[in-house]
Amino acid sequence: MTLQQLRTFLAVCDEMSITSAASKLFITQSAVSQQIKALEEEFEVKFFQKRGRRLYITADGKVFYQIAKEIMEKADSIIDKLKATKSLEVGSLKLASTHHLAQYLLMKPLMEFHNKYPKIDLMLQTLDANEIKHFIETKAADIGFVPDGTSMLSPLLKISKIYEDRMALIAWREHPWRAKDRIEPAELGGTPFVFAATPSSINEIAVAFLKRHHINIETIIDVGNIDLLKEAVRHRMGLALTSRLAVEEELNRGDLIELPLAGVHELSFNFLMLTHRYEEPSYASWAFQKILKSHLTKSGLEVTLKQ
Repeated sequence: MTLQQLRTFLAVCDEMSITSAASKLFITQSAVSQQIKALEEEFEVKFFQKRGRRLYITADGKVFYQIAKEIMEKADSIIDKLKATKSLEVGSLKLASTHHLAQYLLMKPLMEFHNKYPKIDLMLQTLDANEIKHFIETKAADIGFVPDGTSMLSPLLKISKIYEDRMALIAWREHPWRAKDRIEPAELGGTPFVFAATPSSINEIAVAFLKRHHINIETIIDVGNIDLLKEAVRHRMGLALTSRLAVEEELNRGDLIELPLAGVHELSFNFLMLTHRYEEPSYASWAFQKILKSHLTKSGLEVTLKQ
């Protein structure tokens, strides 16, 4: 028994004519007759009887009609759902990311994805890197985003570098050093500095740089996060050495300026995308990755995403 045979059987029942059923299904009359015969032989019953030129459905045919109709309704429903999934009219996308990446790298791609596919249920969880690794390994999330530096090696993970960030020395726009072409690390001694407790990895890079150059900071303003750090710098509380990605919008608007600190371009670090090595990406996952790639390519980074 095949779905095509059931579809043919229902067409004959509805039309009560082999000729009309064949026309409705765009197949030959002999093909209709063969499919009905195959069903009758399989179930060892007669579904139709002919009286003169008229076709009548038997009692067995009436019972089978209800069964066939239910099967075809379910089959059509499955087909419709698969088509809807492929066209991204239904489905879900679960992302896991560190707070820093979620705020500064993923928001614009997520907004575009949501505007383009509003019927997809979207979930973004902010976690630490090890939790994100576990989420991808256990398939609790479709895609994970983490900073490089934490060991993400796992036989279950596929890891892609998606963005290279670097540190930037930022100041308020009227800062006396704004016209300088180059600032040596030694010049930072005695300058008030603002640090953000989170993300800790960026804070550690800044502190390590200052220690490596034996720079003593007289005044340290310690704030909770990069948003507060930017506000503190804007209000002239001190300079900050932080993620350029996090201050890109403020630099573009002119709210803050980047000072030309010697050696700062060497302070680069990568952001990674994690997916499950043995899990086929959903249509929603693949669509988001394409949107993300588009945004990152505009930023100057060529990303290879495997389908």
